[in-house]
Amino acid sequence: MLLVDKATFPREKVCGDGLTPRGVTALQRMGVDPEDPGFTPVEALRTYGTDGTVITLRWPDTKSFPPLGVVRTRFDLDDLLVNRAIKAGARFREGMEVSRPLDDRGWVSGAEVTEGGDVGRVRARYVVAADGASSRFAARRGVSRIEGRPVAAAARRYYRSPRPQEPVLESFLSLQERSGLLAGYGWVFPVGDGLYNVGVGVLRSPKHSKEVTARKVMARFVRQLPPEWRMDESNAVGPLLSGPIPMGINRHPLAVPGMLVVGDAGGIVNPFNGEGIAYAIESGELAAELIGDALARNRPAIAHMYPSLIRERYERYFLIGRNWLKLLGNPTFMRFAVKHGIPRERLMRFALRFMANLSDGRGGSRQDKLMHVILSLAPER
Repeated sequence: MLLVDKATFPREKVCGDGLTPRGVTALQRMGVDPEDPGFTPVEALRTYGTDGTVITLRWPDTKSFPPLGVVRTRFDLDDLLVNRAIKAGARFREGMEVSRPLDDRGWVSGAEVTEGGDVGRVRARYVVAADGASSRFAARRGVSRIEGRPVAAAARRYYRSPRPQEPVLESFLSLQERSGLLAGYGWVFPVGDGLYNVGVGVLRSPKHSKEVTARKVMARFVRQLPPEWRMDESNAVGPLLSGPIPMGINRHPLAVPGMLVVGDAGGIVNPFNGEGIAYAIESGELAAELIGDALARNRPAIAHMYPSLIRERYERYFLIGRNWLKLLGNPTFMRFAVKHGIPRERLMRFALRFMANLSDGRGGSRQDKLMHVILSLAPER
């Protein structure tokens, strides 16, 4: 297997760096121990409302997911995963830019690549496009954005702070502009050793596309944080970075002959909370299993079951999430949801479980049964 990336590792990545229990489980299946040094454990989510209401919710303890989240910079995490792939037998070519797919009678048979100014070709029986939110490689083979599907914009920066670090992810549902609350949230995640990942994620809207940018919202958000946290320019570490978050499976098709599209490249991101790492790993895992089976049996059709299996696994949940985002795009509904939802701890406990997609898969608890009922009401597509 050949793994190609235009960057040289380790490298920066715009991300909140936080993994929910779903992400932790995905790492564990890869043989990564989330309790190893380098991971900062988080035991709960703390939510801040607009009226000063603060609720701290511990992760649910389910049969399928541990009550543990972690934080680790993508600078470190992605380098760790690349090295695990190399140890597993993959050949890695970094600093090699993939420009376009190669076509062999309608089958993607590899890629044209550029390395150090030299243009070459690599051949492959199957290609996996994992080129992130822009997905220019997949776009050259006809993969395009589905109009109307959600896209958010995120910005983040690291800060050092004297405040004691707690094992919690902090979420602020108080991002505002002139017309009211924005559909999105700010975050403060502990990276360890006094360092925090601070950022915002804002749903893109045609109404606000020009005047509301993640960078502008980020500037306001940081100014609103408690002054004693000292998250200001003098304590900033590194530049402010921003990027898009395609959500809710917003690309089509997810497979063309010879190529499968995974992770952010396919918009396979949770529309409720913007979590992408878990779904990138899960979709990559599914693609690898199908390709391996297709090669072993010499049956290409097996690999191209991928879009159907992705839809079977996620579509109902993501459909509800996409509709939820449409509601949050209305400032009146957003204000109602924040005002009347956050003060109710029982409701917020269910919301945490649902929005992080932490069903135990067996319908044993009341909350899990309710999740299954809600999902069953979503129409199949």
